[in-house]
Amino acid sequence: MIEQFPVPQIVELPEQHLAVVRERVAFDALPELYDRAYPQIFGALARAGVAPVSAPMGVTHGEPDAELDLSVAVPVAQPFSPDGPVGAETLPAGRAATLLVKGDYALLPAAYKHLFAWISEQGLAPTGISWEQYLTEPEPGGDPAENETLIGVALQD
Repeated sequence: MIEQFPVPQIVELPEQHLAVVRERVAFDALPELYDRAYPQIFGALARAGVAPVSAPMGVTHGEPDAELDLSVAVPVAQPFSPDGPVGAETLPAGRAATLLVKGDYALLPAAYKHLFAWISEQGLAPTGISWEQYLTEPEPGGDPAENETLIGVALQD
């Protein structure tokens, strides 16, 4: 176990509606996707008069290979009506393993490795849906050590 991360938690999560921009993307193109998608999502939400209900997310579908099947997402209270490139997804209710990561986003690959190893050690199985929720918004010129990201992996029953 990697000591820099806390012990993961098992939580029960309610169904979660999302406004999303979903694409298959290479790892090196992730910043461009996030930079493009969040303004599109927040613009669509503003046009619809819909407010986010929690912090923005990135949701990965399936196992990453050379690319990720990624939904850049903003949680909303009700199913979202698609608007241009902004679609809707719903994460089903169920159990998930979560881990709070404090620090630079560069820690996230090691944190996922830690979380998936812990899940396996517990005899649990992932569903193929994982996510990261950006609890703090990085400030330009700010200290990346101040970032807080909650990562999660949906678990099979």
